[in-house]
Amino acid sequence: MIDNEQDGSGATGTSRSPRNEPPRAAAAQSRSLEILLQFASAQVLTAAQLSARTGIPVSAVYRHLAALTQSSLVAPANHRGQFSAGPATLSLAANYRQESIITSSISAKLRQLSDETQELAAYLVVSGNQSLCVEAVEGPQMLRCSYSAGRSQPLHRGASALSLLANLPAPEQAAAVAALDLDDAGYSAMRRELDITAARGFALSQGAVDAGVWGVSFPIFNSSGHLAGTLSTMAPSVRAIRSEKRLIAATRTAALILNSAETAMP
Repeated sequence: MIDNEQDGSGATGTSRSPRNEPPRAAAAQSRSLEILLQFASAQVLTAAQLSARTGIPVSAVYRHLAALTQSSLVAPANHRGQFSAGPATLSLAANYRQESIITSSISAKLRQLSDETQELAAYLVVSGNQSLCVEAVEGPQMLRCSYSAGRSQPLHRGASALSLLANLPAPEQAAAVAALDLDDAGYSAMRRELDITAARGFALSQGAVDAGVWGVSFPIFNSSGHLAGTLSTMAPSVRAIRSEKRLIAATRTAALILNSAETAMP
């Protein structure tokens, strides 16, 4: 196919070879993105306005608009000749907004939970066969613990990992357990732990990841009812023994609030 779109120097391409195809494709994608980004600052635009904003020839703008429209990233506006962000772009914006709100609410709830318990509060998610700590808020007394933002641990060790693993969809859970390469005794022990966690609704651990560290973890679900992550409180065992019920209750309340917030998301 002949590509007559002008490059930045004003030259006109009349052929495409294997050697120059990637640069041409990259340039076309860059121009499409540049056009699409214009709708971040304007609700509706004409091809002429887009050309003036980007310096891309009007004829080329129309070609890019056709491709963007086909992908639902751009859509014709109410007035003839005008274009606006398409349904796919609006969905991306809505997802970004929802994720920002969720992340903000989790951060606030972690701070509140840590203030209430005076212990470490953390939010973790599944990442491959690992439990990844997304964010953690330390209590006033720092805890020597393997969970800090950006760090991960095997998916079968500790309350957080058990909470995540126990609430994965059955096929994903089976694949994750199989990847642990446990012997028969280990597999039986894991199944018992998962059954207990699922029946109880939360996970408890004592020194499973770090010696002398107690943990409790409640699952968090998204608006579709799928596992989103887990909310955990971790404390030195010597302190947790004296206030275990209080720590569990505070973490449960925070998890219920987060689950309610996520369920209410449109």
